[in-house]
Amino acid sequence: MNDPELRSLRAFAVLMRERSVSRAAERLGLSQPAMSHILRALRALFHDPLLLRSRQGMVPTARALEIERSVQSLLEQYDRLIHASVPFDAATSQRTFNLSAPEFAERMLVPRLLRRVRREAPGVRVIVHAPAWDSDRALDLLERGELDLRIAWLIPPSTGSLRSLRLFNDRLVCIADRKHPSIRGALSLEQFLSLPHVRTVGYSRTTTGHAIDAAIARRGRRIVAAQMVQSFVTMMRSIPGTDLIAIVPRLVADDFESRHQLQLLEPPLTLPTVRYSAFWHERNQRDPGHRWFRTVLADAGRAIGA
Repeated sequence: MNDPELRSLRAFAVLMRERSVSRAAERLGLSQPAMSHILRALRALFHDPLLLRSRQGMVPTARALEIERSVQSLLEQYDRLIHASVPFDAATSQRTFNLSAPEFAERMLVPRLLRRVRREAPGVRVIVHAPAWDSDRALDLLERGELDLRIAWLIPPSTGSLRSLRLFNDRLVCIADRKHPSIRGALSLEQFLSLPHVRTVGYSRTTTGHAIDAAIARRGRRIVAAQMVQSFVTMMRSIPGTDLIAIVPRLVADDFESRHQLQLLEPPLTLPTVRYSAFWHERNQRDPGHRWFRTVLADAGRAIGA
């Protein structure tokens, strides 16, 4: 099997999963025109349209569904054969590693990770994807080989066919403007519950969000978030000059405390320790390249020092 055919089959597997040329292109790190070109080549190879446009997105043909499992099995067998027979040399490798990570974990780990990769393996490519919040979808991506690693804080930790490696710990703190009109160095439960909060979009799907809401629910109370933003950076920059408060990981707050005139406060609730780990499928456990990448990632976690 030549390389173009192999790349096309990998693209087919991603297209079948995403049912979208643009999403498949993003996942593979390609432009949309390049992905469209691959789809045309696949249609010619299999003498079938494979994926057709509909009002609900792209839908697979009967032929596409027929060959999907065979293609996936072929790719898995090929990867096992190649990875078992070719020693991994970081200095010369051209391998691509795909991982998913939430914004906080990416912010803490990836800069350290990329510095090490550029020193030891300049030909290696790292692609960081947005997290798959649904655990079944994340497992499916790992099983299919579309993700090499998932970085996440899971309660309870994932088990079954996944292996895991602890990366770093953190704790949750509250933040407020240093000149907040009603907070002076400490935060009461009533203040925490009555003051307007700012949160990131997708908060309710995160382990952090579930942990905070569960702690509040145990008190028989709830919070209505006043503002929703897309990132921690926007959140931090929105706090000064307002009566807003937020809960964030301490390591994020430390980066912004002095620059943005924030005060860090202990939450008036018992909250769990933030424990980020890397998860991968058993199929990659013995792969030499994957082992090297896990070592680099573990070292990046230890360097955080939390």
